[in-house]
Amino acid sequence: MTSISYFIINTFTKELYKGNPAAVCLIDSAMSEGIMQKIAREIPVPTTAFVTKIKDDAYSLKWFTPEIEIPICGHGTIASAFVLWQQGIVPRNHSILFQTASGHLHAKWEHGRVEIAIKQYQIDEIECTQALEEWIGSKPIYVGKTELDYIVELSNEDLIAHFEPNFSAMKDFPVRGICITSQSNEEGIDIVSRFFSPAQGIDEDHVNGSSHGALGPYWSQKLSKHQLVSKQLSKRGGIVYVTPKHETVEIAGSAILVLNGKLSV
Repeated sequence: MTSISYFIINTFTKELYKGNPAAVCLIDSAMSEGIMQKIAREIPVPTTAFVTKIKDDAYSLKWFTPEIEIPICGHGTIASAFVLWQQGIVPRNHSILFQTASGHLHAKWEHGRVEIAIKQYQIDEIECTQALEEWIGSKPIYVGKTELDYIVELSNEDLIAHFEPNFSAMKDFPVRGICITSQSNEEGIDIVSRFFSPAQGIDEDHVNGSSHGALGPYWSQKLSKHQLVSKQLSKRGGIVYVTPKHETVEIAGSAILVLNGKLSV
C-alpha cells in the first residue's frame, strides 16, 4: 500500500466553507482511471483533480466527479494551480501548463488570484421547448445552447436566487447542464448565475467556471463591458472575474486551503 498527498481547496472565495471545493491529488507514478474514480467517490467534494508532473511547470490534469470523468473543470483547474504554487512546487511568478482531455490550459497568478484561460463556447439561440419552459417555470428572455449546456437568461436576480430545479426532469434534456443567469442588481456585481448538472453527478455546482466560457461573451456583448464580475447564487456562493478574449475567456478567482493529508491507495 502506498500513499499520495491530497488537498481540499475552496475556489472562487477567500473564506473557509464557501465557494466551490475541489480535492487535488498529486500523483508521482502511473495510476489507472479506475483507481482515480474510486478515490473521487471516497472524497466528499464535487470534483477531484489528479495532477502528474510532465516536466518543469507542465502537468497532466484529469478531473473526476464521484460518478464520472469529466472533460473540463474550471474550479478543479484553479484548485490544482493553487496547490502547486501554495506548496512551493512551482514559483508563483511562473505560469503553469496543464495538459487535459480538452487540450492545453494555462494558469497564472495575477493580483492574488488564480487565472486560467478556457475555451470560448459559441452560443446558438434556440426555441424554448414546452418541456424546458415548464422546467424553468416562467418565460425566459433568452435560451441558447452551446456544445455542452443550455444557457437561459431570466428577467431578474430574484428568479435566479429562488429557483427550485426539478433534477429528475433534467434527464430528458440533451446537455451536460443548464445555466440560468440574469443581470445583477448588486453594486459591484455584473451578472449572477446558477448551474445544474445531474448528468455529471452534481445536482448543483457551487460555482461553475467552465460555463463562463459562454456567459462571458454573451454578457460582455449585451452589457458592452470588457470585464465582468460574476456571482454564483448557490448556497455556498462565489465570485468569478471574467474577461472574454478573441478565442478564449479568462476566468479568475481566489482560493483557500481547507485541509491536506495523505490518502492510502
